[in-house]
Amino acid sequence: MTRVIGICSGKGGVGKTTVATNLSIALKDLGKRILIIDCNLSTPHLAYYLGATDYKYTLNDALQGKVDITSTVTPYYGMKFIPASLDMKDLVAIDPMSFKKHLKKILASKNLDFVILDSAPGLGREAVTVLDAADEIIFVTNPFAPTINDVMRSLDVLKELKGGKNVSIVLNMVTGNPHEISANSINDLTHIPVVGEIPFDQNVILSMVSKSPIINYKSSSDASLGIRALAAHLVGAEFKMPAHVKVKKVLQKMKNYFTPQKVSMPQDEESVKEEVFIQK
Repeated sequence: MTRVIGICSGKGGVGKTTVATNLSIALKDLGKRILIIDCNLSTPHLAYYLGATDYKYTLNDALQGKVDITSTVTPYYGMKFIPASLDMKDLVAIDPMSFKKHLKKILASKNLDFVILDSAPGLGREAVTVLDAADEIIFVTNPFAPTINDVMRSLDVLKELKGGKNVSIVLNMVTGNPHEISANSINDLTHIPVVGEIPFDQNVILSMVSKSPIINYKSSSDASLGIRALAAHLVGAEFKMPAHVKVKKVLQKMKNYFTPQKVSMPQDEESVKEEVFIQK
């Protein structure tokens, strides 16, 4: 059975497309049959992040009724993707809510293990379309109160949609510094499991400039390893984090312990709740 996973975020800039793109490649590297779809029709970035230019049709073409949705599926180094159009005129006469119907056709016609939906950020129609169409939702966020607050608002919308969904959180751009909200506190606050932590990594910026996904650009980077660990978790496979990464985490904890905190961020549940809800 194909697993349809929506990669969502309460706001832009948290690294959602980076996670969606590289997670797809990591799952492919685990032997899974992957299709990733750019569902961000207003500001699509997937093709850029993949470094892909050789495609004929887009999701917009299918939503406008110009082509069958199966014609938009494009090969990409052992997996498949569907881009969205960069042309503003292709936003005319599009109903994002019809996407679910097209998705069902793909699931019936393609032999896939995972379909990854790269959502638009926020809570507009495009984002709600993904929340509705996906069977599983992964919210990508950063370990700070405003972005956690945005996830909680998205969870409120998700509750209004029919059907139970498997929902989880991935923390991106994690430094391990004491001013960040911990995964345990976020789990206690949202009652949603944090299934992955991807470290802040300057190589991600370099990979983006090079139009090469970080997992291909530098497979040994901290971010790449975090994404591979997430992929392994999703398929129930074992992932052994290299020893140097474990040592790095221990050293960071020691640094936090011995360094006076100029910025104080309480990590107990009630304090985090106060910090988050003050944003509303």
